[in-house]
Amino acid sequence: MSNSRSPLLALLLTSVFLLTACARITPPSPSSTAPRAKPAKSEPTREPAAPPVPEEPPVEQPPPIEQPAPAVERPSESAVISPPPVLALLEEAEASRNSGELDGAAAVLERGIRIQPNNPVLWQRLAQVRLQQGQPQLAEELAKKSNVFAAGNASLLRENWALIAEARRRKGDVEGARDAEAKVNQTR
Repeated sequence: MSNSRSPLLALLLTSVFLLTACARITPPSPSSTAPRAKPAKSEPTREPAAPPVPEEPPVEQPPPIEQPAPAVERPSESAVISPPPVLALLEEAEASRNSGELDGAAAVLERGIRIQPNNPVLWQRLAQVRLQQGQPQLAEELAKKSNVFAAGNASLLRENWALIAEARRRKGDVEGARDAEAKVNQTR
């Protein structure tokens, strides 16, 4: 991470931490916790019954015409809304990864996951780092976890299945790699 971004990141993370710590929790009002008095019983009023409405025979509708839904692709990250601290951590992890600091990148991504545990991009990036570190079993498990949160995000699902295929190849699971590659092609 460059020295010019370090103070900005520290300021951003400190601000978020302070805002979270300063959040004010208001106690419930006394009126909402006090026992309520039972309303006095009153005589029920009876309304006159409405005259019965004659039933009409059902009108047959033509069957709906089925049309295939248009394929909508979303970029892998734009479908995931991340708070600014998570975006900053993603950038920091990418910079660490690009400079070969894989342990640092993994640590930063794990911090991001603690902030936003249902973010599929964080899980996928951690899977990529673990694969680069020579941990294909862990990489596969992390990519599968990303898939759980990536429902509806076809491009991220494809990336995850491609990563799973590579992890399986590295473990010597040729058949499993073929299955994962088939899922890459099925995910549209």
